Amino acid sequence: MPESATLSAPSATETRHMFLNIGPSHPAMHGIVQLIVELDGERVVKTDVEIGYLHRGFEKMSELGPYNNVIPYADRLNYVSPLINNFGYCLAVERLLGIEATERCQFIRVIMSELSRITDHLTCVGASAMELGAFTVFLYMIKAREWLWELVEAVTGARLTVSYGRVGGVKADLPGHFAARTRKALEDVRKVLLECDALLTRNRIFMDRMQGTGIISKEQAISYGITGPFLRGSGVALDVRKANPYFVYDRLAFDVPTGEHGDNYDRYLVRMEEMEQSMRLVEQALDRLPGGPINIDF
Repeated sequence: MPESATLSAPSATETRHMFLNIGPSHPAMHGIVQLIVELDGERVVKTDVEIGYLHRGFEKMSELGPYNNVIPYADRLNYVSPLINNFGYCLAVERLLGIEATERCQFIRVIMSELSRITDHLTCVGASAMELGAFTVFLYMIKAREWLWELVEAVTGARLTVSYGRVGGVKADLPGHFAARTRKALEDVRKVLLECDALLTRNRIFMDRMQGTGIISKEQAISYGITGPFLRGSGVALDVRKANPYFVYDRLAFDVPTGEHGDNYDRYLVRMEEMEQSMRLVEQALDRLPGGPINIDF
């Protein structure tokens, strides 16, 4: 080789982030949303979210007709926990009118709300696990959700769009043997949650994908107006059932789980524990369920 000939030094490897547009009409989304994500490999480093593509017109439709006509719309605010939205709307109208539901109705609302909350968390955790590859957990949790939906159907006559709440009460009383069926269902759900805990909570793949990802600090959560288990996962111990009790929550014992790091793993742990707390609430409410009417007499 001639002396003048030299080998050029290899250029440094250049790393670039990839931008991926998801939406705004992606069929897998719950509603029309657009996500512009910045990716470092498979890790999302930044996301620009546009949520303004969907307006169902609930507010405008609610201006027409009597108050109870809004109940079917409230069902559709969150299809996996429609009962909570039913009762939240009814409670708001009752406070405006200066009326209070009967004691039995309030206990029934607690029971049905907490069953609904469990089905919501089962759906959230199960679907999240499936999207990380843990399909078995999804099947187990959907199986458990089915047992609770059977209870909801026995009470309301429907599974998703229940339209069970009424201003001043509920549509119908609890059916016979409901307490025994519910206790058996909760016993079975607890077994499923133990199985899922064994499959997920200390699973190295699951932990690596959940810990340290999607971190939302206390300050960010509060500034964004985040609520529920998402807020509590960021370490804010705020639960309206304790901070501003309604129905008969102030007579029942339950804990408010919180996270420490505000990441996806903390939010998973909070939801897992909240399901146990909801089952505690249901069991206490069944034990103390009084007799009497389920609707006020206008």
